[in-house]
Amino acid sequence: MLWTPGGADGDGVVTKYDHRQPGAFTEYGNQLPYLRELISTVVDLDRLNFVRLAKVQNSVAMPHRDLLELSDIPDDTRNAHRAHIPLATNENCFFSEGNTVYRMRRGEIWFLDASVIHSLAVLSTEARIHLMLDFVNAPSEKPLITIPGHSADAGIPEDRMVKRPPVTDADRASLLRLADVMTMETVDEIFSIVIKKHYRYDGGDDFVWSTMIDIARACEDTEVLRHIEELRRYFTIERSPYT
Repeated sequence: MLWTPGGADGDGVVTKYDHRQPGAFTEYGNQLPYLRELISTVVDLDRLNFVRLAKVQNSVAMPHRDLLELSDIPDDTRNAHRAHIPLATNENCFFSEGNTVYRMRRGEIWFLDASVIHSLAVLSTEARIHLMLDFVNAPSEKPLITIPGHSADAGIPEDRMVKRPPVTDADRASLLRLADVMTMETVDEIFSIVIKKHYRYDGGDDFVWSTMIDIARACEDTEVLRHIEELRRYFTIERSPYT
């Protein structure tokens, strides 16, 4: 965390910060003078809520929605707008919103609706490092970031989208056979396989969650289906305590 309410380093869980405090650079932010200068120069600090460096490598994230856990925080202090600035990336770094897969290029600024189901995949040992900025939804005549470019609602450029061949019936049958080895101990590995398939092939809307549910229904361990349904609720519907 480079900037937080009150400037506390914290553990990155946004609900644990005192949102009544004004934003300030953390100890880590003060150790990075170039990024501190960049943020101070081009960002509307009055509406800036959090800034963090996110490093990911050789990893995937299950489709999820953010902001679900922030409903009890007042609108004028709650994260509402998110921007990503890739600092280090490569061709095997992907992001998805719904069934749209795309790449963000180094140095670009991307505004995202984090309340929409999204995911990421870094299919490389080379680290992807993003500067992530969260803003509150307070009225202002100033832009969130003062760098010339397209408007925040311009959409995804065609040349950033990833064209994927469709998932075939044979592909789906192969995935369903993972039910033979699915247990509570192997759920994470099978999730990873299905998510990677999503980034390489087009399985249609809600491919990852629906495929995981289908595999779980076909496996012998009935506890697995309950576990995946609970994960789906927690990550895409409501962030009440996982049971």
